[in-house]
Amino acid sequence: MAFVEPMIVVLGPRCGGTSAVAGVLHHLGVYMGNEFSLAVRELNESWEDLGLHQLCSRAFSEPGDQLQMDASSFQAKLRSWADVHRRAARMAGRRPGAKDPCLCLAVDFIREAWGPIVPVVVDRPFADVVASLNRLGWLPDEHERAESTTRLIAARDRALAGAATVRVDFEELRATPAVVTRRLADELGIEVTDVQIEAAAGSVVKPADVPRDVDPYQRFIDQLLPEAERNPGDARSVSLLAQAYFDSRDYANARIWFARKLEVGGPDEEVFLAMLRIAQSMEQLGTPWPDVQDAYLRAWEFRPTRAEPLYAIARHYRDEKRYRLGYLFAERASEIPLPDNDMILPYPDVYAWRAADEQALCAYRIGKHPEAFTLWRRLLARPDIPNTERQRIAINRDLGVPAMIEAASSYPGALVKRLTAGCGSAEVVVSLIAGPDRSTTEQSLDSFLHCCTDVAQVGRFLLLDAGMSAQDRAMLHERYGFFEFLHCAPGDGSANQLAQLREQINGRFWLHLGKDWRFFAPENLITRLTAVLEAETRVFQVGINFADTMELTGTSPAEQMVHRALDGGRYLLTDAPASGPAMFDTARLDQLGGVGGSDPDPIAELARRAAVAGLQTASLDEVLCISAG
Repeated sequence: MAFVEPMIVVLGPRCGGTSAVAGVLHHLGVYMGNEFSLAVRELNESWEDLGLHQLCSRAFSEPGDQLQMDASSFQAKLRSWADVHRRAARMAGRRPGAKDPCLCLAVDFIREAWGPIVPVVVDRPFADVVASLNRLGWLPDEHERAESTTRLIAARDRALAGAATVRVDFEELRATPAVVTRRLADELGIEVTDVQIEAAAGSVVKPADVPRDVDPYQRFIDQLLPEAERNPGDARSVSLLAQAYFDSRDYANARIWFARKLEVGGPDEEVFLAMLRIAQSMEQLGTPWPDVQDAYLRAWEFRPTRAEPLYAIARHYRDEKRYRLGYLFAERASEIPLPDNDMILPYPDVYAWRAADEQALCAYRIGKHPEAFTLWRRLLARPDIPNTERQRIAINRDLGVPAMIEAASSYPGALVKRLTAGCGSAEVVVSLIAGPDRSTTEQSLDSFLHCCTDVAQVGRFLLLDAGMSAQDRAMLHERYGFFEFLHCAPGDGSANQLAQLREQINGRFWLHLGKDWRFFAPENLITRLTAVLEAETRVFQVGINFADTMELTGTSPAEQMVHRALDGGRYLLTDAPASGPAMFDTARLDQLGGVGGSDPDPIAELARRAAVAGLQTASLDEVLCISAG
């Protein structure tokens, strides 16, 4: 088997000192690449190979740090990049190296795709990393900067647990660069000269040399402009200069230089980006909208696999309160999938969720409330929604609930007939407490049957009569013949009612709907609740509503608060049992001694016993029903 040179991989978060370490490696003779990514925020080179940087940027969302590329495709592209990179390193007579902050998230991928690696872990105090990110304005806000740094470091350290690594303390490198550089060369087994050590140490920028008041974009423009003016046909310098002007919000010059990029030409992706940037610059400059829209449509027409131009048009019409036009463009944009082979994707969130969010906003305004509700709910199930946007979307989602309640209010006659025939699993039992008001009970039943889209899995339905008249009971029996009717004594409290129901249940999963709840969100409730119980072997109850609330809250828990299970979606582990609709694992419930009819507060008593037995509870991450009582 042919020898494969181990890849030296520099691993650390953004502003974690990895560029300094990669620069040192370059001067020590490690091949970091031939063409590097835009170094706007660096005093020197980024030392991130351009192809690898584009791949990592395409693969992981920013912000969010979520994998947004098919895993097998990502691995194949990593393998292809490494093959080319190692071949170039051999030709240069150097050892191969790589650096990109997102590699912290991809350690397992690169081990599989690249073969042997030598991880060089760069350590820097967390507070210093975040302070540098704040100074440079990298990522949307301070919260996301801290969260992203935490994610990258945690992912790196988790993947490297127990593995041999070479560690570099960034602050020590800056304080004593020659000492740390020589030690790094020794640990990597690199034979170097004193001249290389001196050059590597000299490349490290000391804290006192870091400018605090220099506009990084203007510094970059000052470097690029002479080259672009001297050689206006050089596609790279023209593209970089145009992007620097755009990033610095000098849209007049950005428009000029992106137009120059169109004259120079290049790959279709680069041409499309130039056309998009021209349209965006025109919009920012206040160009009449018909001309701006025409520029956006020309960009989309050139590359109809891209959604950004249509999304921009939709956003404009929504801002102008022309919601029907906004809806048309947003709907079309949301139908365009993330392009598999495109590598230059400055706005991957347009494909992930922003276009669908725009569609939902316009849909709500034109009266398509169920569609808006469904879209927003689907977005909240994603892991890559920034928390600030998550809370806004949750508030918007709840605006559609009245329409959903209305949609779930009719009597589902055809479904009732199928359920009466019976074919569900004896392992799943649903119970409900009815009375004294029959109409409220019917609302609960109808809404549940409409919304529990996998209700066919239920083997038995139990209805506990808590004070209905004989006439009402007969009418319910006629309308819902698949229910088994039980009767409780007058004055029985909730503990007695639960105990009586428990005596009738032999299956493992017991979904108790309680009394007077109205469901409004279509969901595979049985599948989702049982999946959580299967995934969490110490959980004996899963509540349907987040925080066991009785009403709409307009909230959605942040992604770092939740767990996920196959078919279970997002859920949370909780400190107390739910008193609202919830599913029990009856075997685990029995470990706690079941539900005692004499317990004055059965929910509090279950909480006390669970704490003693080491069992706990969970809930789904959203509100799916509200109390009608």
